Amino acid sequence: MIIALGLDIRIFDQVSVIEKAAYKTATTAFLIVVGLSLLANGYMGMMLYGGWFSAVTFALFFGFIQFSILRIALITLLSKPLAAEADSIATMSADTNVKTSFVKTWTNRLSKIRLASVFRILFVGLIALTISFPLSSLIMYPKASGIEDSHRMELLQQELNNAPARSEIQHAHFPFFVFKELWQEGTFKFILMVSICFVYTPLFLIARLRFNQKFEYLEKARQAMLQLVAIDYDETIEQAQYALNQEFPKNKKKLKDLSIYADAPINSIYKNETKHTIGNKIAFNQFIQSIE
Repeated sequence: MIIALGLDIRIFDQVSVIEKAAYKTATTAFLIVVGLSLLANGYMGMMLYGGWFSAVTFALFFGFIQFSILRIALITLLSKPLAAEADSIATMSADTNVKTSFVKTWTNRLSKIRLASVFRILFVGLIALTISFPLSSLIMYPKASGIEDSHRMELLQQELNNAPARSEIQHAHFPFFVFKELWQEGTFKFILMVSICFVYTPLFLIARLRFNQKFEYLEKARQAMLQLVAIDYDETIEQAQYALNQEFPKNKKKLKDLSIYADAPINSIYKNETKHTIGNKIAFNQFIQSIE
C-alpha cells in the first residue's frame, strides 16, 4: 500500500512502529481521495452527458490526471536536499563574508520552498474543487436531480412552439446550473467544505511527517541517496584516473588531489574559498590554475 507514495520499502522497514503507522495512515487517506476522485469524475461525466460510457471515460481520464498531480504533490514532500549536511558544516566553519553568502543562499532556498508550497496548495485546491462539487451533488442526488428536472421543464415551457429546441432541451443536462442552485443550500456548502478538507488531508499528514523531527524515514532516505551519489562519484573519479594513468609518466596528476571541493560528492564547499570569487569567471580560472 505504501508503494503508492513511492516509499522505499527497505528504508521504511527500519523506522519505528509509530512512524510506519503514520505513513500508512497518510497513504490510506491518499487512496481514499483517489477513490472519491474516480467516483466524483464518473458522476460528473454522467451529469454532462447522461451515459455510462461518459461516466467511465471521465472517471478514468480525469481520475488519472488528479491521481498524478496529487501523488506528485505528496512525494515531493518525501525528500530532503542532499547537501543539507554540507551546508550546515560550511555555515559553521566559514568566515563572516562566507556566512553572509550562505544566508543569502538559504534565503533564496526558503523563498523557493514557500513558492513551491503555494503552488502545491493551489493545485491541490483546484483538484479539491473539481472533486468536491460533483461529489457533494452526488450525496444530495435527489435534490440535484429535482433541480435539473425542474429547470428542464421550465426551458421546455419557454420553447412550446420550437420543436427542435424542445428536442435538444429534452436530451440536455445542466450540471453547472445544478451547482449554482445547490450553492444556495447550507447543507451543500457544509458537505462541500468537508469534501475539500478531506482532499487536503493527505497533504497535511505528509507535511506533518515531513517536518516532524522525531521521524527518521526522510533522513535515512537522504543518507541512502547520498551513499549512491558518493559511489557513482568515486567510480567516475576512478575511471577518469585510469584513463590518465595510461599517459604516465607524461601525466602524473591525481584527480582526488586536484579536486577543488572539500565535500565531495556534494561539491558545494571550496577547499580554499579566499582564492575564488563566486560568479567571477576570471577568478575561477585563476583558482583552477593555482591548484597544484
